[in-house]
Amino acid sequence: MKKHIVATALCALIFVPAVASAQTADDPSKPLKPGGVRVTTRAPDADKWDGQKSANGMQRVFKCKPLACPDAEVITILFSKSPTRHPDPEALEKLAKTDLPKSIHAADAAREVLADGDAKLETLSSKTATLKGYPAVTNETKLTQGKVYVFLDTAIIFAGPLMIRLQSLSKNRALAQKSLNEFVEAMKIEEGPPGSPSLPTTTGGKTEEL
Repeated sequence: MKKHIVATALCALIFVPAVASAQTADDPSKPLKPGGVRVTTRAPDADKWDGQKSANGMQRVFKCKPLACPDAEVITILFSKSPTRHPDPEALEKLAKTDLPKSIHAADAAREVLADGDAKLETLSSKTATLKGYPAVTNETKLTQGKVYVFLDTAIIFAGPLMIRLQSLSKNRALAQKSLNEFVEAMKIEEGPPGSPSLPTTTGGKTEEL
């Protein structure tokens, strides 16, 4: 029963609502418009991962196939419009140290599921970083309920007009960290020439993303 509760809570923590932004399919062979950005996501090892993409392209979920990883592992990638192209360093520090941990701990859906009161959320680390050449924040949270625990590793990348949120979930701490790093490494971000901002786009399709 506790495992079911933890799993449900994790879903509530992972699928944090993203701010909607208009995104369109884009032909990767065509040049990017001025101010635009193109993101291509793919599994670092296609033989190990099953992937799904939402109808609007705003969310991708990758699950490690049975026996392909040392433990169960899920990667979620969410796209939304960035509040700014150039985050202020002090604001980014506040997001890492205060706002992001607070938002994870205050997840209403998770609190409802964990209403029996014996669950504990612990922030293990939360800091600013530079990922793929862009400003970012990273967070590691441990969720414990009874003798059951899981690790949620999060990276938020501010890539021009686009904010990319990657989340890695596993009972295996090393696996959660390793998988997040591998997906960040496998991600490709391209920016168009300077100019008037255009809509961010995501690309891939079954041959590149899944």
